[in-house]
Order: sequence, then structure tokens, then C-alpha cells
Amino acid sequence: MKNRFTAIMSGLVAALLLLGMSTVFAAASPNYATNTHEDMSLYYYGYVQCQPSYVENGNHAARGYIRYWRYDLLGNIVNDTGRLYTAYGNGPDDGRILSRSYTYTDSIIPNPRKTQFRYGFDWVPHGSGIWPVNVPPVTE
Repeated sequence: MKNRFTAIMSGLVAALLLLGMSTVFAAASPNYATNTHEDMSLYYYGYVQCQPSYVENGNHAARGYIRYWRYDLLGNIVNDTGRLYTAYGNGPDDGRILSRSYTYTDSIIPNPRKTQFRYGFDWVPHGSGIWPVNVPPVTE
């Protein structure tokens, strides 16, 4: 009886470990962004990367972006970087890692409103046959 219980529990633990490892590997994506900031520092370090060939939830990340902004003491947005994009991928078969990094300098004035960081991706449905391209601006 004791051997049977030990065998069942060992099998259950092994199954849970395998399920956990497969979940971790499934959750790991080449499409991500980071924002690092040390206490008492004025600098924020942002990074975004994407891999156009990787299919995530049925979509390809054609490009990624990061964005920083902060508020003045009255709550108005100041010093907005806008979206800082990576290059576009060449298509859904592009296996390159496209990245963009940026160092944002915060204000030295103490402010209860924190500096904001956002990131995102331009998604293209897998198998759609449509891929965005960089179009140079029209000049007159």
C-alpha cells in the first residue's frame, strides 16, 4: 500500500513538473519589453524587441515600440518621447530579432506623479497575406 502511494505521488509530482516546464517554455516569447530604473537615479533604461516570424496568439509582431513621458507639478504631460519604434520586419518569415533601446532622463524636481513607460507591438494576423512596410514621408 505504501509503495503504491509513493508511486502515485511520484507520478503526480513528475506530471506537475513537466506541465510547469511546458507552460514556462510556451510563455517565453521573443516579443517583450523591459524598463529598468535604479532608486535615486534620474535614468530609465527602456528596451523592446520582437521577432516577426514568431507567432504569438495567432499574430506576428511586425514591429515594437517603447514610450516614456512624465508630468509637471500641475499634472500636465511634458517631455513625451512619443512611440520609439523598432524597424519593420520584412515579412512573416523574418527570423531576425528587431530591437530598440532608449535612455530616458527624468526631472530632478520631486514629483508625486511617476514617470510613465508603455510598450506595444504592431500585430499582423498569421496567414493574412498582408504585411506593413515602411513608407517614406511624402516631401514636396
